[in-house]
Amino acid sequence: MTPGSPDAAQAQALLDQASRVGSSVRSGASWPAISFLLGLGALSSMGILTFTYARLAADASPTLPAILMGVWLLILFGTVLFFTRTSKRGFGLRWGIYMGLWGALWMAGMLLSGFVFPGELWFAGVVAASLTVSTTSCAWYEATR
Repeated sequence: MTPGSPDAAQAQALLDQASRVGSSVRSGASWPAISFLLGLGALSSMGILTFTYARLAADASPTLPAILMGVWLLILFGTVLFFTRTSKRGFGLRWGIYMGLWGALWMAGMLLSGFVFPGELWFAGVVAASLTVSTTSCAWYEATR
């Protein structure tokens, strides 16, 4: 053993401490993404319903809901990009899957509710429920990893 180097017990204590620090960094890394997924699910599911109600109401325009939704999407994306500095192993791939799932549901919901099922609240409800279940499930999965 060289002078100044730890003995076996000290080395094990240092390794344990490093492991705890690494675990706490990784566990805290996903909370911005979890919050983002929950916010995205809430915003997009309420947006689908709002656009459908706007279509049903006489003299209603979807412009204000669209602008507000855009502002909140920018806030959500900005927050997650600003606060996510580290991530768990494999998160990049999972994030792509989460965003692809959300994007596919959102686009299908917007297009189908606009052209195939215009003003049909039952369809908007199905899409809103699908968005809520998918984003909440993804957030739950990340929180339990």
